[in-house]
Amino acid sequence: MLIKRWLYNARSFAAPQNIMPSVLAVVLAVGVPGFNIWLGLLAVIGVCMVHLGGNLLDDYFDWQDELLDYREELRKEGEQAFTDKYPYLRDGSTTVPQLRLAIAVFMGIALLCGAIIWWQRDFDKWILGIALLSALLCYFYSAPPLKLGFHGLGELVIGICFGPCLVCGVYQSACGALYSAESGFAWHILALGCAIGMFVTNILYTHSFVERHVDAVSHKKTLAVVLRTNFAGLVAYAIFLFVPFLLVLLCVFTGYIHWSYALVCLMLPQSLWLMWAMVKFARGEEVATDHPHAWLGPMDNWAQVEEGNRYYLLRWYTMRNINTGFCFILAVVKLSLYFLS
Repeated sequence: MLIKRWLYNARSFAAPQNIMPSVLAVVLAVGVPGFNIWLGLLAVIGVCMVHLGGNLLDDYFDWQDELLDYREELRKEGEQAFTDKYPYLRDGSTTVPQLRLAIAVFMGIALLCGAIIWWQRDFDKWILGIALLSALLCYFYSAPPLKLGFHGLGELVIGICFGPCLVCGVYQSACGALYSAESGFAWHILALGCAIGMFVTNILYTHSFVERHVDAVSHKKTLAVVLRTNFAGLVAYAIFLFVPFLLVLLCVFTGYIHWSYALVCLMLPQSLWLMWAMVKFARGEEVATDHPHAWLGPMDNWAQVEEGNRYYLLRWYTMRNINTGFCFILAVVKLSLYFLS
């Protein structure tokens, strides 16, 4: 089926990293004056379309730059290199014009969703500003002339787009209360968005760190390449991995949110394991990949994952699952407080 094939090409398996934060933003808006669940859900759909279209757009520019050739050459030389990039173009099942059309369809749906929300929210300036900033950052992540992902800014750009911009934008779409004259700016929403943004940054940075040697050879200057050393890279990884917990605790201690939101600390065991796994990778030490621990979360179709790609996907899936679990706990706490109050 055509739709199913393009969802697969657009890496829909990564959708939880944007769906859960988007749903969380809608849940956080529940009970706030002006809440409209339909506009919130429309924003969730728009975010998903941007993510899927953005993945295809990244494939398109990587294909133009022939980055996969570097990875395959390193794999032949016995190096670890993730090579599961745009297989639909390599096997000839999809043409470049078809890829361009698919990108246009995904982005067109996202634009339509945004336009409806903007109209229904009386042409709200916050929604417009967040949407324009996100669109520019997402496009120039891999597109010339900026190619932010090639200059050490890609991870941070994606973290901003799918962290604070996503959470604040969907929240504003759902209730229109990001700022009001009575209560001021919703700082706790921004803080939670930044926390999620750091996790999303680390999802991409997981790839950058373990593929640092490949990106360096292909002249793609990711954040991991810019930081150069294992020590600096691991410090950055720890910041992106653990500061989100501190942001939630800060909101709790300052009274912006209820103490029960601190239950996100239940995700710390997975985070500690992942940090250990990244240190092991930096030392050149193997981590067992045959049967991942069940408590690390779902590892999609693990039995079918190529052996040579497991070293990366084990860590990537774990980071994705941490982000998903973090958002899920926040959403459950919010709904529990709302219905029990």
